Amino acid sequence: RAASPHFSLVWGASREGGAAAVVSKKVARRATARNLLRRRMLSVMKPFVAPSHYLVAYARSGSDSLPFHALSSELSALLMRATSSHR
Repeated sequence: RAASPHFSLVWGASREGGAAAVVSKKVARRATARNLLRRRMLSVMKPFVAPSHYLVAYARSGSDSLPFHALSSELSALLMRATSSHR
């Protein structure tokens, strides 16, 4: 488990692998805002997905107002920590 100011990340070993992004109503009230944030998170997570492990990223409050480059750099740093421990 790893965390940053705007995201929390859980990972583990898996036979199938995969990624998920979780955005609650506390983070973004409108469904369109939640879906946009979820799509952005998944686009950053996609290069880090491997068949040997799963990744689940949780958005924290304030993450819906981040510009994409800030979201990408913060989430990528968490993902690098997670995937480096599985290699």
